[in-house]
Amino acid sequence: MRQTPVASSRLSCRSFAKININNKMPFRQVLVMEDELSNDVDAVEYIDSNDEDEQAGETRPIMLLLRRLIRNKQNTVMTNAQILDILHSEFDICIKSSHELEINIYIKIIKRYLKDWPQWEELERISTKLSNCKDFEAITKVLNHKYKNLKEYLGVMLEVAKPLAKKAVEDMEASTQESNEVVVSDDSDDNPQIKMELQCSREQLNHLFLRHPDLDVHKTIFNLVPTPRRIRLGALNFTDIIKGWSVKFAINLPFLVLYRETVFKLKHALVNKARKGERKYKDNRLTDAVQEMTTKKTVSVTKQQVIQTLDDIATACSVNTEAFVILPSIFELLKMEVDKLVDTFNVPSSYRCFGSRYKYVRYLYTDEGENTGVYDLQLEEMMSPIYVYNIHIARGDYQPILLPPLAEWFKMECGVCNYKSVGSTVIEMKERFVGHVKDHIGDEPDWQCTNCLQTYSLKYLTMNRWFHNCHVPSSNLDF
Repeated sequence: MRQTPVASSRLSCRSFAKININNKMPFRQVLVMEDELSNDVDAVEYIDSNDEDEQAGETRPIMLLLRRLIRNKQNTVMTNAQILDILHSEFDICIKSSHELEINIYIKIIKRYLKDWPQWEELERISTKLSNCKDFEAITKVLNHKYKNLKEYLGVMLEVAKPLAKKAVEDMEASTQESNEVVVSDDSDDNPQIKMELQCSREQLNHLFLRHPDLDVHKTIFNLVPTPRRIRLGALNFTDIIKGWSVKFAINLPFLVLYRETVFKLKHALVNKARKGERKYKDNRLTDAVQEMTTKKTVSVTKQQVIQTLDDIATACSVNTEAFVILPSIFELLKMEVDKLVDTFNVPSSYRCFGSRYKYVRYLYTDEGENTGVYDLQLEEMMSPIYVYNIHIARGDYQPILLPPLAEWFKMECGVCNYKSVGSTVIEMKERFVGHVKDHIGDEPDWQCTNCLQTYSLKYLTMNRWFHNCHVPSSNLDF
């Protein structure tokens, strides 16, 4: 890593001569990404690479951003070009020699975690207090300290993302190579395999294909008639949803940055069961090992430290009656999962594990038309449930906790559509989130284990975190 230049205190004080002490808009709201601009933003200011700080000797893009946010009274727009400058100047990422997809991933990482930095409120509070006192020397010291913290924070996120970005590039190149061969011959079958790309909603996909199409009349295999929604018994409650539905949790505090997500890895194939008969599932076994993706520089943290930190946060939340509507069940779930995951966490790292020993499968279709024995088209959907945990910061040596408002450090969203519930109270937010998930899964078919071939409802599987006692003795799963 190249050495970062440090601006002198004299020049830094000059830079704060025009500081705006009347700006009460939070830094998170003042900082606007270029693609977030809308017509309702009246006053914006773009970060200029020829900023007066640069003329004064300051060239670090992150420091220029911090200074501009403190001085600025308008929305400050950060362009992709500015983010590329951060990647190149602050983190030595060569833009020219990197794949475009890889760079796009890094840009998204910076956009997301820059606004999620847990120290924005502290920086805003301290800088406002010092500016009222006209103590520009102290502001310079605070900015240098926060610059190091923010750069370290973003660097950790980029290091975790690097292997994932490279894997995404490899997968894309492999997919591109495969897509050039649209028709693939199969030695055991005279008919070619054709790849299709579909764009539709989840509800449409569940009923997209006609099981017994009459191609002479309709000349299509797709169901073009909207299917009436049906209400299913045994709807999921909030505990079921957080255990097994595709949900993202984010805890973003100075002493703990933890993300947990349930991912459904899906694979689809359109099969004609009239010709193929019963399917034989190959490569359906999933590993029970916990997979770890880490960086070169890590710190070891025991699981007891992480669990204790979660307990301390929950205790600090006890004064907030509303927060306890939503947090206890989530924190108890996180503690249980952390306890079973690994004994020692390497921070920062990403961990993932499968929820079951074998893949699940189900068949999607619209059961209409006359069965002539020629077609029995069903969309085979193979699914592997994956639990993903990212732990970026975990410290246990801190003073008694004073938490900011819940919305500033805790986030929950639907992993299927990135829906985030809003409301005037936490109770209302919880009810809206549960309602959203229920609407989405109003007509979800059951799943079948590809090993024991037993069928299970979505409620049963989510309630049990996708684990079931497979009838094959060797398929017992501890986690």
